Amino acid sequence: MNMETKLPVIENLYDISVIIPVTLRDDGAEAVWNAYRDALLKTGKSFEFIYVLDGPHATYAETLERLGGEKAGIRIASLNRSYGEAACIVEGVKHARSETLLILPAHLQVVPESIPVLLEQAKSFDVVAGVRDRRQDTAMSRWRGSVFNMFARFAGSKFEDPGCTARVVRRHVFDEVHLQSDQHFFLPLLAERLGFSVKQIVLEQAEVDRRFRAHRPTDYVTRLMDVIGLAFMTRFMHKPFRFFGTIGASLLAAGLLSLLFVIVQRNFGDIPLADRPALLLSVLMIVLGIQIAAVGLMAEIVIFTRYRTTPAYRIDRIVAQDDDA
Repeated sequence: MNMETKLPVIENLYDISVIIPVTLRDDGAEAVWNAYRDALLKTGKSFEFIYVLDGPHATYAETLERLGGEKAGIRIASLNRSYGEAACIVEGVKHARSETLLILPAHLQVVPESIPVLLEQAKSFDVVAGVRDRRQDTAMSRWRGSVFNMFARFAGSKFEDPGCTARVVRRHVFDEVHLQSDQHFFLPLLAERLGFSVKQIVLEQAEVDRRFRAHRPTDYVTRLMDVIGLAFMTRFMHKPFRFFGTIGASLLAAGLLSLLFVIVQRNFGDIPLADRPALLLSVLMIVLGIQIAAVGLMAEIVIFTRYRTTPAYRIDRIVAQDDDA
């Protein structure tokens, strides 16, 4: 599902808008809210909480309303069914009434006392992403995190711990970064690709996050597919023919060489062509190579004709002199 939406113009009523997507995992609404609120009170800044419930979470919503709802600075948006964490974040951004967005999970990943450190770094950067100090984490969780990091590097990310979703993002970043599926894990990468300034900072891991955490097998498959899709989007979105053309040319060359070898064997080795799998394989590789290259060429034409007005860069600033000066 594409999350590309033009954000409404807002009046900044708060210094910080805290967006908390509520999906499958949470550590209790009241406990997490108290921990986050106490940490934010120490900053001396005004703030609001925006909870976006990914589908029916009746008990969670009742707890938030009992805490005071709008009177306590808590706004609640509930999606009609589960769309994923990325959809919750995008919806939360729409309701935010601040330029500074603090995105936090519904469970404690980092100690709440480190939140002011994130906010302090956000004064100089468009995106500040937290990285958990996992030295005291379980061996299984550290291994799982290292595998996720490895796949993230395949997608072109140089950022550590994509699974840590404690981040501070300037609201205007979401005017150009459009999230879909589980790509919110790679928000720092997507923002940096568009020219926004990004910084990572190591934060102390929350004690509750050090416990053993089980994930569904489908979660691993989904994230792997997202990494592969993101790798293609970030590297070949504006030049798909380089990807498909390389694969097609390789198959075509391998097919031609194999066919040449079969022909040489037929003419000089007196080996018949009939019933030779090598001949069929050579023809198949040639045809498949041409088809894959053609797909890339058609994709290149579509990109050129439909998206040539979409810039692949972002202007930092313009320095100009007045002609009348």
